Amino acid sequence: MEPLTRPIRVVFDTKSWDYRSKTWLAYLAVFGVACGDTLRYTLGWTGFWIWCGVMFIAVAFMLIKSKPMETIKRIPVQMVALYIALLFSALFSDYQGISFGAVGVSMATASLGLWLAHAFDWRHLLRVFANVLRFALVASLLFELYAAILGTPIYKPFKNFEWKWVPDWANQWTEGNLFTGERIQGIVGNANLLAYLAMIGLVVFGVEYAVLGTSRWLSVLGLVSAGACVALSKSAGIGFALLAMVAAAAVSIAAEGKPYETRHRYYRFAWAAAAALAFLVFVYRSEIFGMIGKTPDMSGRTMIWRKVLGLIGNEPLTGYGWLSYWMPHLKPYEGLVKIDYVPYYQAHNAFLDMWLQGGMIAAGLLVALVVVTFVRLWQLAVRYTSALYLWPILVFVGLVVQNFTESRLLSELGWVMLTMFAVKVRDPEEWLEPLGRSPKRVRLLYQGLLRNRLQPRKDR
Repeated sequence: MEPLTRPIRVVFDTKSWDYRSKTWLAYLAVFGVACGDTLRYTLGWTGFWIWCGVMFIAVAFMLIKSKPMETIKRIPVQMVALYIALLFSALFSDYQGISFGAVGVSMATASLGLWLAHAFDWRHLLRVFANVLRFALVASLLFELYAAILGTPIYKPFKNFEWKWVPDWANQWTEGNLFTGERIQGIVGNANLLAYLAMIGLVVFGVEYAVLGTSRWLSVLGLVSAGACVALSKSAGIGFALLAMVAAAAVSIAAEGKPYETRHRYYRFAWAAAAALAFLVFVYRSEIFGMIGKTPDMSGRTMIWRKVLGLIGNEPLTGYGWLSYWMPHLKPYEGLVKIDYVPYYQAHNAFLDMWLQGGMIAAGLLVALVVVTFVRLWQLAVRYTSALYLWPILVFVGLVVQNFTESRLLSELGWVMLTMFAVKVRDPEEWLEPLGRSPKRVRLLYQGLLRNRLQPRKDR
């Protein structure tokens, strides 16, 4: 075995207080942003905000203690400008106090992403997200199994819609559909959110299996749980995101180590194929969505987008003021979208939502931030031979594609991961693992997994 093709030795003192404290804080904080609905259903809004306050204080303490100025300097200019644009939108809002508060909440949420980027390397981050998601997905399947055995829906201890009448199903935590063929909701109480977590899980568990020393059965358990949750939650948006992730994986692995012209020929072909596929889906959307059991309007999304675009036309430059998720009782959101008597509080498209709330400049800055981060993550994945660097770009592609039909990029886990990726990808090159003599496709397909199996577990 050539020295340069060995996985890098990363030895953690797992018994040290520093390692344990920051790792367990990361577990709790990431679980809070990934499964916020779970906390709200079990603790209520008061308990949830107490949890958030404790997590913010702990993360802020750890961040300040670790002297993060070098990491802060790597915050991209597009992100700084985006926050300025959001403050500008709040200044012209009809609900200034609430909007300024929402900007503060977004900054507090982003502080978690900043701390994760500062405190952990890419391997440790992979371990953190893998363990949190494995717990959430396995717990979701067990929760659904329990509901199915009971044969009755399980209701939320703290309901979302207590101020008005809504259908009974809107207050159900899970309907207990594990064996009925209908969609499952898991511990997050939402089929789309469960699929969203499972989508990320498929990537991190797959890369974990290839590059980390975690027991193989844990990685396989994660992959099986994620695959089951994707299949049983039946989210069309996640299906398209997974296709984009598979395409990104194939192109990035194939392009690695190829001459400049060859790489860019692959890229042009991939973009052309993506455009052609998008055109076919648009033209034949009735047939395609009918095949997967969805309505051509994507469960009411086209209606939501029309209403949102109409509002954008009234305030195209400044927006209505930043909120992230729409807040009940505020105009123009209250009563704007109701489907089966249930109010909806997002535009189901992160970029339209940013334009609606933050204005044209904020939307443009979000697009710029996404593009710049994508390019840097792509370069990281293609230039470095370790499969470790596949998980950031694949998760990021999945997040972006999924947020053409959701707005989760703008809050909680999505906002944390956007911040984390945007900052972490600017780490100095000397912090990255050394290049091997062979590209990922050779190491993964032929010897990579065998080498990882032979590598002593303490080395990873």
